[in-house]
Amino acid sequence: MADNSMHHIKRVSRKYILLFNALLVVVPVAGLFYWALFNRLPVELHSDLPVMPSRDLTIIQLVLGALVSLLPIGVIIYGLVTLKGLFRLYADGIIFANENVKYFRQLGYTFIAWAIAATLFTPLISMVVSFTNPVGQRELVVGFELIDIFTLIIAGIVLIIAWVMNEGRKLEDEQAHTV
Repeated sequence: MADNSMHHIKRVSRKYILLFNALLVVVPVAGLFYWALFNRLPVELHSDLPVMPSRDLTIIQLVLGALVSLLPIGVIIYGLVTLKGLFRLYADGIIFANENVKYFRQLGYTFIAWAIAATLFTPLISMVVSFTNPVGQRELVVGFELIDIFTLIIAGIVLIIAWVMNEGRKLEDEQAHTV
């Protein structure tokens, strides 16, 4: 029964590795296309921005928008690479090794980085989108949302899981070396 479960874990893990590989390409390309086509996209696709542009963005704004977007995109890429490494271990049948703990810890730090990136992205992108507006109509939006708090809570939970896994791994290692 255990062999069947491990086989299933390995198979599912390999599928997730394929998904993470695809996302490693799709996420940055989608970000690039978003800013390259920004002025042609329906207004509804800009609703996630903290500031709605009052007119088409200039080429400088589009480039700066793409650069600012590299902040959250970079965190996503780091998270995907981390998940890919973790699931590579699972695909190889390695479940409770030191490397697993390392990847879980990195995943926890990824969630922290995501909350920081989101907090920095909001004021930066609001400045980029509105800096060509006339004086008095430029906007700086600063915010820390409830989702950022939940993200930090998830980060803490994942870091605790990594800690517990590491302690369990140490105990298992001690038992294996006890005669």
